[in-house]
Amino acid sequence: MRKLLLCCLPLLACATSSVPVSAPAGASALHQVKRVKVADGVELELLDFGGQGPALLFAAGGGDTGHVFDDFAPEFTRAFHVYSVTRRGYGSSSWPDHGYDTATRATDLVRVLDSQGIAKVVLAGHSRAGEELAWVATHHPERVEKLVFLDISIKEDLIAELRKDLPMPTPRPPDPADLASRAAVAAMIARSVGGPFPAHEIDETIEFDPKTGRYLRDHQRPDATDRIFASATKVDYAAIQAPVLYLHTGELPPQRVEELRDFAQLTPLQQEKLRDINARTIQRIQETRHLPGWKTVQLEHADHYIWITNGADVLREMKAFLAM
Repeated sequence: MRKLLLCCLPLLACATSSVPVSAPAGASALHQVKRVKVADGVELELLDFGGQGPALLFAAGGGDTGHVFDDFAPEFTRAFHVYSVTRRGYGSSSWPDHGYDTATRATDLVRVLDSQGIAKVVLAGHSRAGEELAWVATHHPERVEKLVFLDISIKEDLIAELRKDLPMPTPRPPDPADLASRAAVAAMIARSVGGPFPAHEIDETIEFDPKTGRYLRDHQRPDATDRIFASATKVDYAAIQAPVLYLHTGELPPQRVEELRDFAQLTPLQQEKLRDINARTIQRIQETRHLPGWKTVQLEHADHYIWITNGADVLREMKAFLAM
């Protein structure tokens, strides 16, 4: 599982964001499941939670599906018509051979809005979704009412640059006992992210052996994450015109990469590349957290899935920002 395969280099580890888990077939009381065509042969899973008012669309982080918001999105249906979406290559969305670059993934979101007749929307995104939402906000500003960034990753292009010169570290295999059953996997995920994942998220992102119940594989295109990293491009967060709420954990990459495990095994050129990318990453993160006009809030004792570890804080900040 992707969350377990933490890299030995924390700068790279921060680039991976979520644990995949597939929702049981059939209707759900939580939401209506729709299929939206965004390109020839490509459909995205769209979850419609219903509700009254303007549109609010949640976009999941890397490796997750729209179901990761199943327990959180309904909190907003009193004031918004709420949706969440699963990007191409993951879960029940199509797994095409193409279209994993930033612009195409962001354009997928615009086409989802078009399919539902949504002229203007509040966008809320976690982790990797930050670059997709920022692309929409800067290329289609007329479509975006407000933006909520949930501990977004703003360094996808830097990670892509680093990966060109640095091999991905060998992942640490999980304890076999943690893969023995769906319950064991769910417990492992909860320990990893700081709280339980919604049941449908676990079922949408992980395939289990129907006979033994053991973990088999992540339910996603095997090379989807690699394709996304390979084609990631820098987006200009400073150019966003819409109001922004940025909630984050305060975490930064290590100041001294020399202290990282396996650093000594890198070549001198690789070491220098890592130093450079790490310094640029820290600078970019710090600059983004101080952009003028943004409401930036660091949550105490939070982990990456901030609406799971700090649900009350995130709900309070979002409702105030959205004037609920």
